[in-house]
Amino acid sequence: MKPESEKYNKVVNLLRESKPVLVSSDDIEREVMNRLKRVHHSGLYLSEVVDFLFGWVYIGWVRRSLIAASIVLVFVFIYQQSIILKRIDVLSRQAVIIDKENAVIPSVEIEKLLMVYKNSGRRFPSKTITISERQMKELVESVNELQIKYKELEELIEGDPELKKLIEKKLIEYNRLRINL
Repeated sequence: MKPESEKYNKVVNLLRESKPVLVSSDDIEREVMNRLKRVHHSGLYLSEVVDFLFGWVYIGWVRRSLIAASIVLVFVFIYQQSIILKRIDVLSRQAVIIDKENAVIPSVEIEKLLMVYKNSGRRFPSKTITISERQMKELVESVNELQIKYKELEELIEGDPELKKLIEKKLIEYNRLRINL
């Protein structure tokens, strides 16, 4: 076995000592340098940028927490909108100040008056009922004046107990007369 192992060792040594013959070493060198330049200056690809920016999406707990946060934001938005709509509804029912005086008419009453005015032209011939804007304003002002006078009268009645008793007695008599008719 020694001669075979010696032969093997000689062949291996001979191969180690022998160098390959290069036909065009300049071409090989140029090709290697071009490939290195291409790998080194390859630039950024879109997929690399997207993976860098959105790589966190592939983490499960991050995805679930972002979904939960978006659901919470949607519910907060719905809650805010419901509060806003309720406040708008409350504001629409509040009184509207017409003049600089303290006389007020609830906006619902003004709307009713305007609807009556608007619809009256359709129900009756235009020659029989005509109301101008000035007349409508005068009507609203007179209603406001009556409201002010009524409040003053109520305060006067509340301040005088004898007057209050007299008015209550007259109202009871009036109601009896009305019932008898």
